Amino acid sequence: MNTEMPRSQPTHEPAGCLTGVARAIALVVVLPIRLVWDALVWCLKQLWRWVLAPIGRALGWLIEYLIVIPLRWLWEWVVVPVARALWWVVDLLIVTPLGWLWRWVLLPVGRALWWVVDLLIVTPLSWLWQYVLAPVGRAIGAALAWAWRIAGQISRAVGRAIGWVLWHAIGRPLAWVYRVILTPVGHWLRTWVWRPVAAVARAVRNAAREVRVALFGGPSR
Repeated sequence: MNTEMPRSQPTHEPAGCLTGVARAIALVVVLPIRLVWDALVWCLKQLWRWVLAPIGRALGWLIEYLIVIPLRWLWEWVVVPVARALWWVVDLLIVTPLGWLWRWVLLPVGRALWWVVDLLIVTPLSWLWQYVLAPVGRAIGAALAWAWRIAGQISRAVGRAIGWVLWHAIGRPLAWVYRVILTPVGHWLRTWVWRPVAAVARAVRNAAREVRVALFGGPSR
């Protein structure tokens, strides 16, 4: 007995129905948009062909013949010749005379003035600086440096002499008084005055404390 079940063939009917429905809905939605788009494109093409392009050509023709050609003619036949004429006049009346004046008057006069200034001022000043002022300045500087060094040595010697005099006139006697008189007196006062006074003061303070404790009682512990 054959127990195998016959193989079932897959069916595409539901999927095919859904695809058809989706396409129909998409066509219904997209078709008006596409019609409007195609109509708009056609209108724009017609507008460009019959309106904008002729207007642009007309404007270009007007600009060419009313602005560009007159300006070109004005530049070629008026501005350039006038500029050349003006430059010829400026060159003839200003540039050429100024060049001639510079070459044949100002430059020679300037050279002559510089020769005179160099001969009468620069050369004497250079000679004066080189052979008088610079040597004198170096000699004065050397003399000042030597005087400063010697003055320092003298100042140090004077300082040492004043220090020696002050030490022997004031310092040494004061040191002797401090060492021979004040130091022994201080030791004697400390030994025979301050220590006994301090001992008496401690004894009086202790006696006063004992009297206070006996009269008023001591602090509770």
